[in-house]
Amino acid sequence: MNEHFFAMLPMFSFAFATSASPGPVNIVAAMSGAQFGIKRSFSYVLGAAGGFVAVLLIVGIGFGSVLVSSRIITNVFAVAGAMYMLYLSFRLAISKSTDTGNNTAPPPRVISGAIAQCLNPKAWIVSISAISIYVANSKDYTLYLSIFCAIFFVVCFFSILGWVIVGSKASSTLNGNYGVFNKVMAGLLALSVIYFIVDFVVLGRA
Repeated sequence: MNEHFFAMLPMFSFAFATSASPGPVNIVAAMSGAQFGIKRSFSYVLGAAGGFVAVLLIVGIGFGSVLVSSRIITNVFAVAGAMYMLYLSFRLAISKSTDTGNNTAPPPRVISGAIAQCLNPKAWIVSISAISIYVANSKDYTLYLSIFCAIFFVVCFFSILGWVIVGSKASSTLNGNYGVFNKVMAGLLALSVIYFIVDFVVLGRA
C-alpha cells in the first residue's frame, strides 16, 4: 500500500505540471469561462479531461508509438490540432450576445474538448513520456496504468476547470465584457499556435 502511495506522488506532480500550464486547451477553457460562465463550460472541461485520458490509455496499451513513429503523421496531427484550436477560439472571439444577455452561440461541448486533446500532438508526447517514466517499468503494469489514468483525469479536470474560473473572474472584473477578454486570449492563442507550428512542423522539434 505504501509503495503505491509513494508512487502516486510523482504522478500527481507530473500530471499537474503538464495539465495546469498555459496551452491552447486551457486558453479556450478560459475564453469559454469568460463568455459562458463556469456551469456552461463544464461540458468542455469534461471532454478535454476525458480526451487526454483516452490518449494516455491508447499510449499505455501500445498504439501511441505507432502514431508518433512517422514524422508525417505527427505533422498532420499538429496542423489539424492547430487549425481546430484556432477554429474554437475564433468562434468564441466573434460570438455576440443578444440584447437580453443570452449568448447566441452554444458553448464548447464535450466533443470539442475531446477532439482538441486527441488532435494535440503534445498530448501524445506527454503521454508517451508519462508511460515511459512512471508505468513501463512497474511490477503491475495494468494497475499502475489504471492509477495514472485516474490521477490524470482528476488533475486534468480541475486544472482546466481552474482556467475556466480564471476566465469567468476576468469577465466579472471587466463588468461582463467577455468580448475584450476573449479577443485578447484569441490573439495569444493564435501566437502560441503559430509558434508551435514553426517549432514542431517547420523546425522539427518536439
